[in-house]
Amino acid sequence: MYEHYKITDIVDEANNVKTFVLDKKILAKPGQFVMLWLPGVSEKPFSLSSDNAITVKRLGVFTERLFKMGIGNELFIRGPYGNSFLDFAKEGNKYLIAGGTGAAPLSFFAEWLNENPTVLLGARTKDELIFERRFKGVLASTDDGSHGIKGMVTDLFNEIKIKNNSQFFICGPEKMMAAAVGKALEHTQEENIILSLERYMKCGHGICGNCEIGGLRVCVDGPVFSYSSIKDNEHFGKFKRSKTGRLEYEL
Repeated sequence: MYEHYKITDIVDEANNVKTFVLDKKILAKPGQFVMLWLPGVSEKPFSLSSDNAITVKRLGVFTERLFKMGIGNELFIRGPYGNSFLDFAKEGNKYLIAGGTGAAPLSFFAEWLNENPTVLLGARTKDELIFERRFKGVLASTDDGSHGIKGMVTDLFNEIKIKNNSQFFICGPEKMMAAAVGKALEHTQEENIILSLERYMKCGHGICGNCEIGGLRVCVDGPVFSYSSIKDNEHFGKFKRSKTGRLEYEL
């Protein structure tokens, strides 16, 4: 069942990235997602950047239409669905590793914590880096060197002394996450590496099977997983998927 929300503010976060602030809170925890329906277009899953906002990158017909909406326009949302980063968080040191718009759900998570985790934040360029000021204790990287160190977000592991047996929470492009897992495994156990996965979803209820990974369904078994639960899946971080959820080609 859809709830009606009105847009009360629109924030330009970066090049082709906007945050849509809503008129009321969604009773969600960090890492959960909602299904957003635009009548006459389609329905898409989005993670939350706060309990009353979604942060969206313009990419395709759906987001093009969303970007044309203004303050006062109405959105139709169902959810939240899935589990949360909080289901995996335990006492001890934490590192949050975000690539691109993966910073959105992790910033929501950071604000729930009673501690200041170390944040490794990466993007292609300075113009695509989001939420740097929202985090505390941030190290940034850009592919072109326009901000922070020049390189991938995984290169930031070399800039700090990692404390062993810490937890690592990772969100971003899947190829980047796979590389970050490799770095994190040098310092901690598989169960301490927590990933937020993105898949095409049609239902959000575990029925359609579009979001399956190794027998798990991202919409109901995730979207947050420990690496230990998906490590044996040969497709993680290696393949691009079509809109039907099928594997298309190797990354």
